[in-house]
Amino acid sequence: MHFKRLCALILLVGGILMLASCTTKMNVGGHPFITKEPEYLPRLQNQKYVSICYNADNTDRGTIVEIAKKNCLLPGANVRIFSHDLILNECPVVSKARVTFLCVAPTP
Repeated sequence: MHFKRLCALILLVGGILMLASCTTKMNVGGHPFITKEPEYLPRLQNQKYVSICYNADNTDRGTIVEIAKKNCLLPGANVRIFSHDLILNECPVVSKARVTFLCVAPTP
């Protein structure tokens, strides 16, 4: 009797896991957020940077660029991708990608 329950439980858990693996998009990780900049960035002419942690599965490029533009300290500035890293950064495991933007001042 105990063996039958164990087998039924294993089949039930296995079936649930199989169904869960068929989802197209998992909502793991939160919204993108500003994080600490990498330490090796060059600092020529008071360049400003914005670093953002995000989950690549549920965040699109437009959202990240808009966050970077809003947090750039130069008024009216545009942003350009400077670096992108996935390992050994300041981001949590569920939002492991970090992109760093360079703030580009508008030309008159």
